[in-house]
Amino acid sequence: MKERPSLKSFLLSKLKQTFAPVKIKRAFMEFADRGFVKLGYLPEKMDGLGKILHISDTPVSMYGYLARTLRRINPSVVVHTGDLADDIKLGLYPAEAGRYAAAAGRLINILLAPHRRVLLVLGNHDRADLLPSLPPECSAHEGAVEVNLLGANFRISHYAEKIMEKPVQYNLFGHDLSSRSFVDGEGRYFLNGIEMMRLIDPGAEEIKTLVYPRSADSARMMRANRPK
Repeated sequence: MKERPSLKSFLLSKLKQTFAPVKIKRAFMEFADRGFVKLGYLPEKMDGLGKILHISDTPVSMYGYLARTLRRINPSVVVHTGDLADDIKLGLYPAEAGRYAAAAGRLINILLAPHRRVLLVLGNHDRADLLPSLPPECSAHEGAVEVNLLGANFRISHYAEKIMEKPVQYNLFGHDLSSRSFVDGEGRYFLNGIEMMRLIDPGAEEIKTLVYPRSADSARMMRANRPK
């Protein structure tokens, strides 16, 4: 007959389980994760498998945050609706072509990942001739493009007026906040990527939102000092 452990042995065993190194490490990591989210260093955790991440008008200063976001969420598709280096403002400062080319190359490297499709629609501060050579899983477009992504129809442009010409189920744009996001009477989505990042799940017809870092809007408006 197996002898029952004493109360002391039972309590010691429970204490060891509670304060096991693995559990302590896990608890610390969860605490740190919540802290980083609250401080704006990380977005909330989300599963990006089979989903599309829509971003737009990304200043160079948020590339680090974007890289952490992509590692954390790992979306199957990334759609960028233009102005890849929005704090360089190439359309206003064409002499910044070298800085823009370096920044655009860096961003594309951040966006790419195994088994991920990347779709770029260029904005008024982009130049196709300054982009690096793109791999097959990454494409760059000008104007408006209509494409099927994960079984749903998307119309994508930097400009809201371009998608209004022939809207489909999901219509993605950026550029400015003169047109805000909305859903029309036919259930079609019109999403402005400047407002926030969005993780779109066409299969479940679900859209989750992720905030940009706090500094993004200031950088977009070039409130920080430009390099001399």
